Amino acid sequence: MKNRLGVLSILISSAVLTTWSATAQGTVYSLLGGLTMSTQTVNGFERDPFLRFHGVGYMESSSEISPNSLYASLGYHVKGSAVNSAAYFDLNGNEQARQSNSMKFHNLSLGFGVKQRKEVGANFLSYGFGVRGDFNLSTDFGFLFAGLEGTERNFTYGLDFNVGFEFPMSELISTTIEFGFSPDLSEQIYIPLQNTGYNYDNGQPVIIQESSIKNIVFEARAGFRFWKKVIYTD
Repeated sequence: MKNRLGVLSILISSAVLTTWSATAQGTVYSLLGGLTMSTQTVNGFERDPFLRFHGVGYMESSSEISPNSLYASLGYHVKGSAVNSAAYFDLNGNEQARQSNSMKFHNLSLGFGVKQRKEVGANFLSYGFGVRGDFNLSTDFGFLFAGLEGTERNFTYGLDFNVGFEFPMSELISTTIEFGFSPDLSEQIYIPLQNTGYNYDNGQPVIIQESSIKNIVFEARAGFRFWKKVIYTD
């Protein structure tokens, strides 16, 4: 599976680099930012989501004869999850405040993909699909997750699905809003099953179960698109 995704990533990135000049009559640059709602699956179970901010920039091919384009993206995303506990009264009757412990991964993302743009009245609707690779810049572990420090992976990969709405301000500038869904296909943290070498009183070995943590991200962003058109003259 990983080999197939690696080949797919290489093919898409190669297509972006080798066909950009052949299909483009210009280039579109986009700068967007907004909210990230991130959660994680942990061996099939989900933790509580949390909200953070993100920013992303796009470079797209542009053509007046085709609604399709190729894009490359570079973004900063905070991914992770939280464990939230409600306020409660302890055995002495004292109220304990609500607590939240989070695990935050500060990731730099590089993506390649394809996009289609359709005219809807005076505005435009677009949707795209791509592959993405993430590099972990740093990680913040809350108290409950301190024992996982050092087990995070520096490189992960996944998919991007985006839907956008574009509102032209002039021939070369538009405002845009975009909604994205970005599941990871590789683990941000993976700890294999381990035999600690210790035994319980009944003689059974103490085993640490396998832990697999993947990021799942929903994002809403807004920003601007700028056209750099190529004008051919005789």
